[in-house]
Amino acid sequence: MKRVQAVIRPERLDPVQHKLAESGFVGIMVHDVRGHGSEAEQSGEYRGVVFTMTVKHKLLIDLLVEDEEVASVVAIIREEAKTPGPGDGLVFVLDCAAVYPIGD
Repeated sequence: MKRVQAVIRPERLDPVQHKLAESGFVGIMVHDVRGHGSEAEQSGEYRGVVFTMTVKHKLLIDLLVEDEEVASVVAIIREEAKTPGPGDGLVFVLDCAAVYPIGD
């Protein structure tokens, strides 16, 4: 079993989630994350003070899949999460040693 994690832009969550669900991958976790990568810094002004945002809001989606499903899930995420610009995110594939349910 593998754990697939992807850091994506928040506005790309719906397309990614819908395509995964259409393909039978309905159980995902979504986490709010912040990070700094290849995107240009954004600046703004608040009450007359100029500021620069060096970290961006992203989402981390997390799901468990069988080994033979990894390529399909990664392809769906990469296709649905991409945009024309930089900073679309990353996909990680990790080994999952075991999964235990909490309840019965």
